[in-house]
Amino acid sequence: MGDLENRLAGLTLEKRAALAKILKSRMGASNHKTQPAPPPAEPYLKKDLLTGDAADIPVESQARKASWKSFYDKVSAQLNGNVFGQFSFFLNYGYIADGQLEFSAVSLPEHYINKNSVKLVLEVIQDCPVEGKRVLDVGCGRGGTIHVFKTFFKPSRLVGLDLSTNAIEFCRQAHKDPRVTFHEGDAENLPFEDGSFDIVTNLESSHSYPHIHRFYSEVYRVLAPGGHFLYTDALTSQQITSSIAYLRHIGFELERDRDITNNVLLSCNEIASTRLQAFDSRNDSGLMENFLATPGSDVYQALKSNLLVYRILKLRK
Repeated sequence: MGDLENRLAGLTLEKRAALAKILKSRMGASNHKTQPAPPPAEPYLKKDLLTGDAADIPVESQARKASWKSFYDKVSAQLNGNVFGQFSFFLNYGYIADGQLEFSAVSLPEHYINKNSVKLVLEVIQDCPVEGKRVLDVGCGRGGTIHVFKTFFKPSRLVGLDLSTNAIEFCRQAHKDPRVTFHEGDAENLPFEDGSFDIVTNLESSHSYPHIHRFYSEVYRVLAPGGHFLYTDALTSQQITSSIAYLRHIGFELERDRDITNNVLLSCNEIASTRLQAFDSRNDSGLMENFLATPGSDVYQALKSNLLVYRILKLRK
């Protein structure tokens, strides 16, 4: 591989590493706002803040976790300060139809707020039965997936879990519903009893977990027999192969595997550049473009050249 290909091949981890520097703005001396320390260019370990023994986590992993947590808190705080902050539920790349077979049980009107991002969530939920089900969204961010579930479906219980204190606080204010609760927590050490959920979702988050197989095992543990794991992310082909092999090894049945890379690229073409307006104009523009996968950015090019593939998996316990 050449230098460029080597650099792009590692972007499954660098997507969040680039995000780590988004708020390291080109501030003038008169601006005294605290900027987040950039997390290391490696996956971080989410650690449950309610339960679990920190001594079980290596010191290096704890430091990475603290750095990433601080960063995501700053990201959410910046969005909160934006005029559109109260509507900023989504950071996923989105999805646009390209004529291929689709599985969403919901048809959106032509003009719908955050349509591309909502459509991606709907394609991840696809035709999975939801009514009366207990749902957990791991890596819930600002609650976009939870919002889609409570808007279009009738689950009995919705739980969101994320690393960021500020994101969880936002979710608790923005997504009030008697069926909904939010928790800070560790994707690799889920603070829930065995068999607590019928559906677990995870969107554009797992590539940043340092022990992704531990996360898969935790999902399997908290799912009830017959429950579904609805999962999507941009990973290398090798990572996808390894992940599917492990998921099958621990007992999951793969019911559907879809490559939606082209759908995601179409969405990035349409909305990525305009989404820059949701962030502080003083942020590093190159890093912002990489985070949002604007056309021409490294992440966009990695998807376009198939160094990264964006897949949806539907798995059943």
